[in-house]
Amino acid sequence: MPVPFLLASPFVELIKHAEKEPDKIILRDHAAGVTATAGELLNAVSLLRQEVHSCVLASGMYDAVGPNSDKFIFILAPPGLDYVVAMLTIFSLGAAISPQSIAIRPEELARFIKLARPLAVLYSPIFEEKIATVDLGDLSPQTPFHAITSGKRISKDAGPAFQFRVESSSVPGSNQLGSLFFTSGTSGNQKGVLHTYLALLASARERIATWNLMENDVVLNQKPANWMGGIFGILPSLITGACLETCAGVFEPKWFWERIRQGGVSVFDVAPTGYDRLSQYFDEHIAVLPPVEKGEYLEPLIAARCVGVTGSLLPTHTQRRWTEMRRGKPLLNCLGSTEVVFICNMKWNDPDYADMSSVGPAVPGVEIRIVDGEMRLKSPSMFQRYLGDPAQTEKAFDCEGYFRTGDCAEKMGDSYTLHGRANIDVLHFWGFTLRTVEIENALFSLPYIAEAIAFPIDDKEYQERAAAVLKLKPAHYSNRPDIHRLRSDLTEKTGLLPLKQPTVIHWLKEDEEIPLTVNGKVSKKNARKQYFGDGWQKRDGVEILDLKNLDYWRMGGQC
Repeated sequence: MPVPFLLASPFVELIKHAEKEPDKIILRDHAAGVTATAGELLNAVSLLRQEVHSCVLASGMYDAVGPNSDKFIFILAPPGLDYVVAMLTIFSLGAAISPQSIAIRPEELARFIKLARPLAVLYSPIFEEKIATVDLGDLSPQTPFHAITSGKRISKDAGPAFQFRVESSSVPGSNQLGSLFFTSGTSGNQKGVLHTYLALLASARERIATWNLMENDVVLNQKPANWMGGIFGILPSLITGACLETCAGVFEPKWFWERIRQGGVSVFDVAPTGYDRLSQYFDEHIAVLPPVEKGEYLEPLIAARCVGVTGSLLPTHTQRRWTEMRRGKPLLNCLGSTEVVFICNMKWNDPDYADMSSVGPAVPGVEIRIVDGEMRLKSPSMFQRYLGDPAQTEKAFDCEGYFRTGDCAEKMGDSYTLHGRANIDVLHFWGFTLRTVEIENALFSLPYIAEAIAFPIDDKEYQERAAAVLKLKPAHYSNRPDIHRLRSDLTEKTGLLPLKQPTVIHWLKEDEEIPLTVNGKVSKKNARKQYFGDGWQKRDGVEILDLKNLDYWRMGGQC
């Protein structure tokens, strides 16, 4: 019996792949130990769709939300077969996906459910225990929870169970929702961001064109699937027919390096903090190997065509280190956001920029303006609105319809360099505007600093101070520097003006880590709250520079 799918990507392309190369693996889930061809993937989607449709109708949720209401289905699954099958199933039902972090707390999941009123929650069986503790109170009708178990729908022995076709009457409308993503919360409160299906496809095609993705590529995706960056490791691969490889929902340096050693990976991208963790693992476990064995890891790494960076600001030290490891081939930095998806990207075939930590030029179709130091945007992949907050949506755009990103940036040639978020990465001290990215780059250049973040804290007399949370490399804990030595080293070894140097420091203990969000991003908001909340002046591990006896001009200010 022919099974109809949307007359849209990625279904049109998946059907073509299934007909053209029925035996080609397009998904390899290392964590689950399963693979899937395009046909097997479509079979699994067809079976799950029937189950979910029956489940939703039986629950009464479809009628409860109304014919003109937003229709969401939540996914709780690591990137891999379960996630991909669930995502395609939701799209095929004309609903919008809302992926949730696999680290989400039951009470937080319950809060999102009450906010969005999804038709259902699809989850991997490994989260059975977590799902059982989700308390929705008196919410009626109850949102049904449905286990995905996609692996059981992949049959390697039988031929295709269905014939596939697309429905000419099922073209997505311009307002059909495609996704509900919640922002990471690294610099403010989380917001529910709604994108249309057509905007998702536009962003996927931008990435395909910018990275020149082809069907013979192997795309390694280690990003959490509840990020926009996670889905855009998936959608472009499915559309082009490349082989998508996943390992788990948790970033694991050892697994990554062993997979690279096997060879064949042509495209991957990681957040800057992930690259730093990979570097640390390399130094501790691979750099000490004999040259021949070490080369078994480095040669495939160098051979990879597109090695990208997404997720947060790319520090100078990270770019420098990986460019050296890849024998002059730099990391390709790009900029995206939950609201706009794909904004800027360094070109993979011409990576030569004045600032190698820039995010490159705007991708086709994106218009950028710099207004009072803030990046503002228009884009075909712009989000539709914030969930349940029309006032917040209206406030997000200026009078000319440009989205206010909150990112501080400047244009250098045709490329853009970011200086962080205005509310956490820019501070005003003694009449000067300071950027934390410059402070952090200088801190990382010191030989004894392992981890560093900087941010503003309020000061009654000086407006704001530059505060830093620092972690030493293990060999330096026995001789920890004080704030005066740190500032002296910053002056002598980096040339950073005293005016720009931290005047408040919290030193982390050996067993302490800088706080991360559930998405794995550094959370300056949580770090500031944790280490510089009420009474921070008297906390252990905090050093404060007394500014009363220092002259303004001696710190680098101008008279």
